Amino acid sequence: MIALIVDDEARARRILEELLKEYCPQITTIITADNVPNAVKAIQTYQPNVVFLDIEMPQYNGFQLFDFLTETNFATVFTTAYSEYALQAFQVSAVDYLLKPIQIDLLLKAVEKIQKSTDITLPALQIASLQENLQTNHIKRLALPVADGFVFVDVNDIICLKAEGAYTEIVLEKNKKHLASKNLKSFEDILTHEFFFRPHRSYIINLNRVKQYQKQDGGYLIMDSDDIINIAKEKRDEFLKVYQMLR
Repeated sequence: MIALIVDDEARARRILEELLKEYCPQITTIITADNVPNAVKAIQTYQPNVVFLDIEMPQYNGFQLFDFLTETNFATVFTTAYSEYALQAFQVSAVDYLLKPIQIDLLLKAVEKIQKSTDITLPALQIASLQENLQTNHIKRLALPVADGFVFVDVNDIICLKAEGAYTEIVLEKNKKHLASKNLKSFEDILTHEFFFRPHRSYIINLNRVKQYQKQDGGYLIMDSDDIINIAKEKRDEFLKVYQMLR
């Protein structure tokens, strides 16, 4: 495998190069570039299998690398020193990343994943999703892991999420549904927006998509999708307080 390291910091390039040489024998050739224009030249010349790409660089950032390429026949692993929130943005955009300082075990996993994968390219939609999520304090687009890849959805289009064992069914507007291979708790940790609420252990709802609240039978909700969702007794007062604030 051929690897390209793109980073404006010489020390960061050197450390990653040394780690790859020592721990990743499957990588036989390592090229480095200190900016995006030089990275473009290296890609055209050496045709790397994987590009380890820094984001914050002078003149052009890491995202802009893809603006100079007509096709990407390589895997991309972003190397970043971003904050905890930004790391969540990487995760929900289904983009591979390594947090600086790079941990050896995570580097090994990333390289092994690339070596085993049959589809290593990074679709433009994933890059756009990551850029969008990094620009705000809340996740805007979500990559849902489904059976044949990922489906990208706007969080505002989510009506509710239903627990299905180790999976989660996501209900969207226009009666669209997707079964994601993550449990409901995973989505609860991601969807920290004020308009998402968990009224029951089996559901997360978008409060902006509540069509009707019924007090009888202990209290239940009718969503825009016509899903009927019960409110757990211990959640009733919290729901009413939050719902009144958003109305």
